[in-house]
Amino acid sequence: MQNFFIFIISFYFLLISVIGYGVFFAKICFKKSYDEKNISIYIGFYGLMFITLISLFTSIFIVHNFYHNIIIHTLGFFYFFFNFNKLNKVYLKYLFYISLLTISALIISKTNDDFSYYHLPFTKYLTEQKIIFGMGHLNHGYNLLSSLFFLNSTFYLPLVKFFSFHFSLLFFLIFFNFFVLKEIFTKKKNKIIKYLYLFFFLFFNLSFNRIAEYGTDKVGQLLIVVLIIKLFELVCFSQKRTLEKILYLLPLFGFCITLKTYFLSYVLLGFVLIFMNNHIKKNFNYIIFSKSFLCLISLLLLIFVHHFISTGCFISPIAFTCFGDSTIWGREISDIKNLSIWLEQWAKAGAGPGYRTDNPLSYIQGFNWINNWIERYFIGKFTDQLGILFLSYLLIFFLLSKTKFDKYKITNIKKIIYFYSILILIFSVWFLNHPTLRYGGYTIFFLILSIPLSLIFSCFEESKKFDRNFKFLIIFIILIFNLKNFDRINKELNRNDIFKFSNFPFYVIKNKEFTRTKLDSGLSIYTQDSGHCWAIPTPCAGAGEDNLFSIKKNGYYFIKKN
Repeated sequence: MQNFFIFIISFYFLLISVIGYGVFFAKICFKKSYDEKNISIYIGFYGLMFITLISLFTSIFIVHNFYHNIIIHTLGFFYFFFNFNKLNKVYLKYLFYISLLTISALIISKTNDDFSYYHLPFTKYLTEQKIIFGMGHLNHGYNLLSSLFFLNSTFYLPLVKFFSFHFSLLFFLIFFNFFVLKEIFTKKKNKIIKYLYLFFFLFFNLSFNRIAEYGTDKVGQLLIVVLIIKLFELVCFSQKRTLEKILYLLPLFGFCITLKTYFLSYVLLGFVLIFMNNHIKKNFNYIIFSKSFLCLISLLLLIFVHHFISTGCFISPIAFTCFGDSTIWGREISDIKNLSIWLEQWAKAGAGPGYRTDNPLSYIQGFNWINNWIERYFIGKFTDQLGILFLSYLLIFFLLSKTKFDKYKITNIKKIIYFYSILILIFSVWFLNHPTLRYGGYTIFFLILSIPLSLIFSCFEESKKFDRNFKFLIIFIILIFNLKNFDRINKELNRNDIFKFSNFPFYVIKNKEFTRTKLDSGLSIYTQDSGHCWAIPTPCAGAGEDNLFSIKKNGYYFIKKN
């Protein structure tokens, strides 16, 4: 019971801190145009983004130990309470309700497979070490940076320690649900946009109900989907304060790219704004010199600097951004190319547990992979998600719409076509390079399907019992979400393998035997005897990585292979 109390108190302490930082950022960044009514839907995401920005910066100079993190979150916590009387109490009330109704997802005994491989070791390294140049040599996973690791490293607090590293995943889901629900219930909301939010509210909550499966991929997709729908609304339908509202989005687009660099393809949507909106064209300089744009650039520069520090590449594993052959710590460009081929091979179903294609380079070329991808990935994993999506469409149509046509006219068809064409282009980039749902597929594939359907649904009258039936849908989702999680928790309490709860509600950490090797520079490298690093001391190298050396310059370690 004591552990459970610590767990819950830590969760809400950090949640309050995140909201405090969100309010602080919004007031600083949008001081002249701060409008609580329009900006409240972003506050939670702003908080996560701003703490991440702080973390990316401070990690260059200091360790994210208890002292650093207590200072960071105590400031956020007290800022929240000092401004409590000025905050929207309805906003806080609904956030609290959503957190209570989803908190069952937070109790897990088994994390995702990559957590023990590099998510936990990399985040733990940030809490134990100042940045080390060349971390990419220690483990393939250290080449796949996500700003989520830097955010999570600030959650390392006394008592709860690294058992709070998955709190951020639920924070994203809480803020996503608040954003979407508030938009759905907004009066005079465009019908097309309203149906898009309905589709995604139902689908994402039915599909994304297991926190342990989030990894670093799903949180970014929760955020990017609401940003794209909002951008779609502003570009194609909004008539008022479009420029100001677009500035609200810019820092969060930057945040998405730091979470996963494959979101870079969404930069193409920026060109849509320039060519489709004369007001944007005329005020382009205003955007470039805004605090919002400065925040976006700062986020991108910091994450690219950390990529460079770890691998010698500004965007790992994109080989043409690499300068490893010209640095004392960077990975060789040939290694980066091989890693890139491996990731594409895996995404195209050319590798998995127990199987590998014989000729990876040939396999990923053209459409050589398509038949195997359909057999091994599309049929099963992909079709399961399609089933959930089409169930969402059917439920929304039969519960919230009539079969009678409406007089509603779809306006700005040309703008919609232009916007959708860019999404088709992004879909092509995704499908030809990394056609797996984890790597941005949930967002782009389902936008491609949902936008045309939202246009069709808008041609039907809304049910007279829309509000009542939608509340029924919310209750239905809450029940399904919690029943699935309570069933999972019960199974995890009663399982007989290593992942049975042994320290409820903290997830299971495997105890690993390890070897400590002290290099001439004074840096100690820890190598596990087999398998993943888990929570052994850091920096942890993969098994067999024993040909390493390092030097120390100006207080920083640089790792290189012999």
